[in-house]
This record gives sequence, structure tokens and C-alpha cells, in this order.
Amino acid sequence: MPTPTREITIQDAQDDARLQAQLAAGALIVDAGRRRPFYFDGRFLTADDLTADQDYIRARQSDLAQAMGAGVIRGLMVGLGTQAASNSPQLVIEPGIGVTPSGDLVNIDSRQTVAIAALPMAAQLDAQLGVKLLPAASAVNRSGLFVLALRPIEFSANPTAAYPTTLDGQRTVRDGDIIEATAITLIPYPDRAGVENANARRSRVAREIFFDRQRPGVLQDALPLAMVCLEGGTLRWIDVHMVRREVGAESTLAAGLSQRPRALLEAWLKQHQDQMDDIDTGTVQAGFAAARQFEVLPPVGPLPAATLRFETELGALTLLQSYFPPLVDCEFAFIPSDELAALVQEALALPPIDLRAADDDLDHLSLLIVAPVTRQQLEQHKRSLQTVVRPVRSASAGLIAKRSPFESLVRLSQPDLLIRPPVLEVPADGLAQAWQRAIEAARTQAAAGAQGRGMFWYLRKRQLPYTAEISGTTLRLAGDARALDAEVDVRLRADAVLTRFGSLVAKIPTLARAEAVNLLAAPKLAVSADLGNQVLATSDLLRRSAFSALSLRADARGDDGLQHDDVLEVARAFGDPRLGEGFDALAQAAAPDVKKDLQTAELVKSVADSGVAQHLDRAVRSLPVLQHAGFALQLRDAAQAPDAGLRLAALAGVKPKLEQ
Repeated sequence: MPTPTREITIQDAQDDARLQAQLAAGALIVDAGRRRPFYFDGRFLTADDLTADQDYIRARQSDLAQAMGAGVIRGLMVGLGTQAASNSPQLVIEPGIGVTPSGDLVNIDSRQTVAIAALPMAAQLDAQLGVKLLPAASAVNRSGLFVLALRPIEFSANPTAAYPTTLDGQRTVRDGDIIEATAITLIPYPDRAGVENANARRSRVAREIFFDRQRPGVLQDALPLAMVCLEGGTLRWIDVHMVRREVGAESTLAAGLSQRPRALLEAWLKQHQDQMDDIDTGTVQAGFAAARQFEVLPPVGPLPAATLRFETELGALTLLQSYFPPLVDCEFAFIPSDELAALVQEALALPPIDLRAADDDLDHLSLLIVAPVTRQQLEQHKRSLQTVVRPVRSASAGLIAKRSPFESLVRLSQPDLLIRPPVLEVPADGLAQAWQRAIEAARTQAAAGAQGRGMFWYLRKRQLPYTAEISGTTLRLAGDARALDAEVDVRLRADAVLTRFGSLVAKIPTLARAEAVNLLAAPKLAVSADLGNQVLATSDLLRRSAFSALSLRADARGDDGLQHDDVLEVARAFGDPRLGEGFDALAQAAAPDVKKDLQTAELVKSVADSGVAQHLDRAVRSLPVLQHAGFALQLRDAAQAPDAGLRLAALAGVKPKLEQ
């Protein structure tokens, strides 16, 4: 029997005075929601007394439910009905029970099949229940993101005779029961992605919920079951684990040291698997880059086995991957299939992977790609392959920092390897061929058990085994040196800075000069066709910005002149593969007069001399498409202002300085 709560009995005025003094001093806190009738013999009971008793018990139950945590207790899985591909799609909800964030229970006793067009939205449900008025709205042409949720509601029923409480009163009839029910409803999700493509919208929302941990429109009176994307009433996709959470307290891993609750991480992994399953089989079999389908990745998850392949580099078979960004360090390993679950559980505690992170962050990211095999196969691999771990290179060329010193020397001595694939005169070594056969067999085995959608797994590693390499003296050779000099000469003459460039590189080492030539000869900095008509394109802006960055650094050095480190820093800043996409997007979205102003030599010079052109481009890429036109107008006004440098730096979100 539970120990009764300590009760204070007021017997006289002195006791009441002491109680009031404690209340005034704040030593006693009165909870208005914790009031219940005090029963005693001879007390006259009313309906209000019994209702207060019910409210007290329900409030206590709600507190206990909230302590357990909001989420699905069992069941309530959402799937597609038989009409999913039609204009009136249906959803199927399995029976189950759950707890809302406010502590109310929602329950479905039997399997429910409901048409999306027949589901009321939250505001419409309130109007139907008499909470507020709402104009009639069409359910057929709904578009946007919606959360399929369960809401607890109550209604009265079963009319019962009410006897009069006075001598001259009349008998009436009133509902005698309060019935608790669960309503299936759609709640609009505030879509702030600013993208029109349904798949891209799904990736952006996954980033908001799992990576950024944003909670737009938190549902306190509803239990989320799934998120759906509708376009004109047509179902584009349904994602269960985007919002569904299993019941449990929101405690984090490692005694609170992790930033993400375990339930959120597990839901993210399931959501990522579901989104991967929705990608068509042809795309999976051909392989794709993760950044094309996702914005962020959980620390562990599946990846298409087709993204791993062997190619000949420098006369040897090399294992390449095209799934992760080029700067990421990867290794491949065979593991026992019965240990995969343990590895997944361990990797969930590590930070997620931001595919749009800066190069410095990606450069310090280390991943392990694994192929689960039986223990008998693993023992065979150990004997035939000597080791079950092999380094994986990126399929993208031109990464200096990821090359070994030997490879850098070979590329210097054989620049033709950068222009055309080498022709092998001798077969590759037997060990590499054995690795190729083993990985191909694992890929075939994985595809056979998944209807042709072969998957390996990636795991984020706890540490980066980074070895020191001589990378500061390695040159990026993009072709014939004479052709490079001729192309740079054309570009410098077009910008009338040939003499200035000569003075910049007059005192610097040969390696630094080669880096500067390679930077200014990049394809994305080419002279546009309309430059002669005084209409500058994105490539002209980037080229002049790169040269301006070199000039600013040289001026800061004074008599010492431009240094090799300065050239490398500028080359890194302008080496972003996506650089220029932001300015191209502004040109498409800007009003005609704004676009014309942004392409003039005066405004291009203002932006180039600001030293923040690459940051402006990155800022545009992070904005929703609907905000590009407004940003273009702000960019024009800032570039035309007397304090253009300060205003452009503020617009880019960086502090004004020499060069970022």
C-alpha cells in the first residue's frame, strides 16, 4: 500500500495563519491542477465533485504517460493501400496504441483503410467539432507536406433522463456518457525548404529534423505517424520514420554526452533506409553520388554496391568509390554478417555526415565501407587476399592532398597520364585481381538477395589514421604546360591585368607560380563569349575574384611579395566543385533590370574586389529558390554602395578581412 501524502490539517485560526505565511514566503507551492474533493460523512455531493475526481485522476495519468515519453507503444504502422497509384490514394493504419506529447492515449482497435482525400486537416477537424469556423476547402487539390497524426477527442452520447433538483423543476434528457475516440487527421508541415522537386524536399526535411533537430510546428495534442507529400491531391511519397517515434524517454547516448537521443538516431537510420528503397532500381544499379539524393547522412547506413569499382590508375588496379565526396577518406573491409548489427549499433553514437560541409570538415572525415559475408567466406578471403581491409580512392581526379608521394612523383614525370587513360601492356598484379573478384562476388551475392538492389554498408570511424605526406610541393597538372600558359595569357589580357600578374609572380618560387597558373587556367574561370560586349558572366566574375584575391594577399605581404602558401589558400578557396552555382541561380531568378546591372563591369569589379565572392556564392546556394530574386536585388544595391566591401561582406555573412 503506498504511503499517504503528508496532510496538513487546519484546526484553528492559528494553523491557518501559519499556512498563509508559508504560502506567502514561497515555501509551499499550490498546484491548481491537483485539487480533489475531500470526502466525509454527511457531505452533499454534486456532479462537479465527481467530475473533479475524474479530472484529478486523468491529470495524474497524463503525468505518468509523459514521464514514459511520447511515441508509439505498439503497432500503428502506416502503409499504402491498394489504390496508392490512383488519383484517390489510400493509406492503411495497423491497430495499436500510442501516447501524445501531452500525455493522452490514442488507440486504434482494428486495421483502418482511409482515403487521403477523405482525411480532414487539423483546422477542418476543429471546425467540425465546433471549435472554430472555417471556410469550405477542397481536399482533392491539396499540395505540400502533411503529417498523418492521431488526435484524441471526446464526445458525449447516450441520452439519459435527468431528474429535477428542485421541487418545481422539469425532467430533461442529457447525454449520459463521455466517449473517448481517436481522430485520424492531416496536419500541414511548414515547408521551408524552398525546393520544388519532391525528392529534394524530402532530403531537406530530413536534414531539418534529424541533423538540425528543428521542430517546426511541434504537435502537443497529436501523435505523428508518417509524413506524406501531396501534389494536387496525388501522393508523391510517404515517409513513416520521418516523424514516427517509438515510445521512450528522450535520453541521449553516453550518459547525456551525445546531442541526439537514441530514438531519433534509430528513426533516422530507418528513414534513410526507406528513402534509399524509394530510389528506382536502375539508379541504384548504376550507382550515384550521395549528394545527388541526400543532404545529410546518418553515421551508418546502406550504400549502393555499384558505387565501388576497380579501374586502372598508373598501371595498377585501384579500388574507387563515387558515393562520398572526394575529400573523404575511405577503406573497404569484409566483415562477418553476424557482426553487422553490433557495428551499426556502435556507429550510431558517432556524429552524422553533412554532405554540404566545408572542405576542411570533409577532409577530416573517415569512413569504413563493409561487405557482410559468412565466416567461412571471411576465412577464405584472409587466406587468398592476405588482409580483409583495402584502401578506397575517390573516383574524382585532381586531389593533391590525398595522393601518396610516390603517385605525385609519377604524375610529375608522366603528365600524359592526366590527359588520357594509360594503355596496359602487362596484366595487373594477381592480388588486385583477387580483390576485384572477391568484391564482385560480394556485390553479386548482395544483389541476389535484394531483387538486384545490391547494398553494402558504410560506418563512420572513430578516428582518422592520417599519415604525413609531402603534399605541399605537388603540382596539379591539367594538361600541356604551353597550352596552359597560352590560355592564362588570353584571360589576363581580357581583364587587362597581364602586367600586374607578371609583377605578382616575379619573386615567387616556381612551384607557387605553377599553382597560380593552374588556378587561373581552371575551366570555370574561362572568358565568356559575351565579354567583348561588356556583358560579364559568372566565369568572368570568378576569374577576376581569384585574381583580386591574389593581389590582396600580395599587397598585404608588402616587399616580401606573394608567397606559396598564399597561392595555395586562394586555390583552395576557389576549388569548390560547386562554386558558381549560386551566381548562376541569381542570374536566372533576378529581375531583368537587376540581372543587367549585375553583369556590368562596374558591379563585377565591386564584387571581385570585396574578397567575399566565394562566400556570396555559397550563401546563395544555401537559400531557398524563392529567395534568390530578393538576394540578387540586395547584392546589386550593396555592390553599388560607397561602402560596398563592408555591405557585401555582411550580405555574405562573414567579417570583412583580407581574404577568407
